Amino acid sequence: MRIEEEVFLDEYGMRRKRFVYDHRIHHSYVFVAAKEIYTVIIGSLVEELTFTRIGYKMPAGVTFPLNGMAEVYFDAFDGMDNLADFRHVRFEGLGSAVVLQMVSLALITHYETFNIGGFVFQAASGGVVDIGRRITLEETYDYILGLKNEPRYNQKTGLPKKVPRPLIAKDLRAYKTVTEGRASYVVLH
Repeated sequence: MRIEEEVFLDEYGMRRKRFVYDHRIHHSYVFVAAKEIYTVIIGSLVEELTFTRIGYKMPAGVTFPLNGMAEVYFDAFDGMDNLADFRHVRFEGLGSAVVLQMVSLALITHYETFNIGGFVFQAASGGVVDIGRRITLEETYDYILGLKNEPRYNQKTGLPKKVPRPLIAKDLRAYKTVTEGRASYVVLH
């Protein structure tokens, strides 16, 4: 994989790399949080045919945006210009909140820079992906996207927790499709 462009986004504390993979343009946003290096990879989905071939579906009654979509991957970065194995990453203290805010910032930056119609991503659910998690990955994404806002309770004390606030802009709308073993999300303007 050849990096075609590298831009340092000092105001955001990250760098963006542009590369082509699988005949699609991708951008990787690399940042450090909670003593770990992470990357958010955003691949262009210009055509609806590619979008559906990968396994995504548009919500009922919603058309594929004229300015395309972007597929999002997120993982720890191993320092070798490769992704890790999409494993569960453990965080100490408030590390997870910092990482999720940085991921959100990368997505907002990409959205504003490249004027895309929206984002899509998948969350594996159940089985090994949820081992060691207090809350499932799917449930985490549901809260982040504002698809779920039920009260949560501390397992030890039984006291209520604050309802997580969505990390997407108010003018964006999130949709979810569940298939066996995964949840697919579409976020549109």
